[in-house]
Amino acid sequence: MTKSNVVVYAGHGASHSWTWLADLFESKGVFDVRFLDSAEFVRALDDRPTIALISGGDGFAIASSLLGEGFARLEEFVDGGGLYVGICAGAYLPLPSSIPPFSEFNLSSTKIENIDCNIRPLDNVPPRVAVKYGRCAVVHPVRSEIELKKGKESLIAPLYGGPVFREPTSDEVLMRYYSFTPRTEFQFAELWARQMVIGKPAAVLCRHGDGRLLLLGPHLEHPRYREANNEFLDLLGLRQSSSHGALSGAGDRLLEKVTADLKVAIVGLENRSFVVGKKLWDGSRYLELVHAIERSASSLRGSQLLALEGDLRTVRDNLVHMEMGIESEVDSTTELLVQTARKCVDQHFRALAGSR
Repeated sequence: MTKSNVVVYAGHGASHSWTWLADLFESKGVFDVRFLDSAEFVRALDDRPTIALISGGDGFAIASSLLGEGFARLEEFVDGGGLYVGICAGAYLPLPSSIPPFSEFNLSSTKIENIDCNIRPLDNVPPRVAVKYGRCAVVHPVRSEIELKKGKESLIAPLYGGPVFREPTSDEVLMRYYSFTPRTEFQFAELWARQMVIGKPAAVLCRHGDGRLLLLGPHLEHPRYREANNEFLDLLGLRQSSSHGALSGAGDRLLEKVTADLKVAIVGLENRSFVVGKKLWDGSRYLELVHAIERSASSLRGSQLLALEGDLRTVRDNLVHMEMGIESEVDSTTELLVQTARKCVDQHFRALAGSR
């Protein structure tokens, strides 16, 4: 595998949010990036990238994929001077925990604030609101837009299940949750949410060995928040290129037909949502993956293009024939769509890097 400056986890348990990183990096001319599945991500750490990044998704599934060798190599990577960047689910992974599968990667001393042991029963609570965590639950008091404070400066970014941190004893606080906005969505009573969230750390920097861990609750990389995007790149120390070098290529008519058919099938889900592992999915997230494919497919040729078309047909057929109420059928379909998008985007970035 060719060495890259940034490696992004897009393996088992990853949601669609890694595509926001692809959008941001491409728009800023940051092309030395690989988007890797679980096994590839672990192997890539041996090549000493500068940054290893894990974004949103099902934290339990991601942690299960990295148990043993994965977490061991990540710790070696950080000890050797690397920067681990955890966003949302990725930020939970290094926090202190005695609960498997998180118990093998306790590199930070900062604890979770958004945990509650009084929510009962949890069986019918949507994962978007709370997720069982041992005898307690990780709760998400608010979603969507929230105002953050960094020193005297403020900025807006969305929060989609990321952690609220307790006050650290040794780690450094980089940002705090400062206030709600008119677009904040409350999932619990506003007063309770305010007590749990406002003024608490939203981003922390941890030091371990010769390296660092940057843990972010909110999604600073979300494409609708440009000020947050620039802050995110600054935190990562990534230099933006003035020459973006976008590739051009003729569209493939068969691929256009296949993606159009898939989008019709996704719209046909009629706003249904599905629990995949411990993560809630819906049609809008599928569409973001399809859009990522459409933006990057011009870099594919020959057998790569044929494989992409075949995978998208399979996803479309699975969605069309999925029985109402049999939500487990969507697990493998979701995984296939994520991995199809990942391979497409990863090849696109390799082509972009090679075009310089």
